[in-house]
Amino acid sequence: MACASSLREKSMRILLSAYSCEPNHGSEPEVGWQRAMHMRAYADEVCVLTRRSSRAAIEADAQSREPGLHFIYYDLPWWPRNSQETTRFYRVYSTLWQWGAYRLAARLHREKPFDRVYHVTFASMRFGSFMGRLGIPFVIGPVAGGERAPWRLRRSMPVCCRAFELLRDLGILFQRYGPLTHTAFAAAERIYVTTPESLRLISPKWRSKTAVHLAIATDVDPAPAAEWRTPAFPRFVFAGQLIHLKGVHFAIQALAEVRRRLPQATLTLIGAGPDERWLRDVAKRSGVADAVHFAGQIPRQQLADSFRSYTALVFPSLRDSGGMVVLEAFSKGLPVVCLDLGGPGVMVNSSCGIVVLTAEADEAQIVAGVAKAMLSLGTMPAAELKRLSIGAIARANELSWTRLTEAVASCHEPERINAAIMR
Repeated sequence: MACASSLREKSMRILLSAYSCEPNHGSEPEVGWQRAMHMRAYADEVCVLTRRSSRAAIEADAQSREPGLHFIYYDLPWWPRNSQETTRFYRVYSTLWQWGAYRLAARLHREKPFDRVYHVTFASMRFGSFMGRLGIPFVIGPVAGGERAPWRLRRSMPVCCRAFELLRDLGILFQRYGPLTHTAFAAAERIYVTTPESLRLISPKWRSKTAVHLAIATDVDPAPAAEWRTPAFPRFVFAGQLIHLKGVHFAIQALAEVRRRLPQATLTLIGAGPDERWLRDVAKRSGVADAVHFAGQIPRQQLADSFRSYTALVFPSLRDSGGMVVLEAFSKGLPVVCLDLGGPGVMVNSSCGIVVLTAEADEAQIVAGVAKAMLSLGTMPAAELKRLSIGAIARANELSWTRLTEAVASCHEPERINAAIMR
């Protein structure tokens, strides 16, 4: 297998299959866009196959016109030009799109061969890919899909949310044995999955060519450590959708325990979602309604700028495959409290935050663990907090788009990648 250094010994032409690819438009489109931008260092010609609906946004960005970078737009010619219909049947649409995109790629490959093809987005293993049929080296991922909320941590969820999680569990079981993922993994030269949970979905016969690596990264210039300031009193923040899988109810209940020792401590929830009313009820029942501030949705840049005024980001998500807000917090030098689950459990370590262990833990123990972490940070000496802030900035640098692309584009062995991302 050719390494990154030898890949450039001859003219390289690569293809990225990026169903979702658009600058400054959320985490999934951002994955496609950033991978396209950073892959140029590893090939003389990079062709990105994506949807026609992204064309205006892509071509409005000057970077799309860089030499050697080509965007190829494809949509199902017979599908209604109605975005609502595409959204309603997106699983069917995206699977059919993958097949049509493969057929277009096969024709382009016959006209002018590609040397390598990468499946980039969707960054989920449930949709599979047909690009392995091109008969050239094929790399999948990083893709997610195996993250599950532990059974023990679902008991306080609303009934409808527990039912949703159960249906999702069945979907995960199907995708392990689904024909689309099975044939794609069999054809791949390398497979990258986002978390150890997703790694467990990979059949043992393909584990030797599989590595754990996040699908998301950062290219934001980290804030200088000198800009960090200790808040006058413990101020914690959560940012993201207000939905059950984010574990916000654990953070609220933990705040109630924290305030017994630190009565001035507060928690700000930035974001919106269908479970906001439930979370307000949790805050009321926990006796901290006056200390939990529902700030609503705010612009991304305003959110990033606000991080400097908090003690830590509390992000006890139960099954996030990524967690872009964690990287944004790191970039501003903000320590993070999370569970050892999903993407946040991969990103956060003792140099930049506190990870709460979930093995065999019930909900009460998780609340106690999150509260202990918040108390530790809320009473931590300024010098120690600054060490974590510096560590967060260093972690943001480690988890950059440049390093992610280098790991996926080169031939680093899975063991080396796993050790680097998990440290």
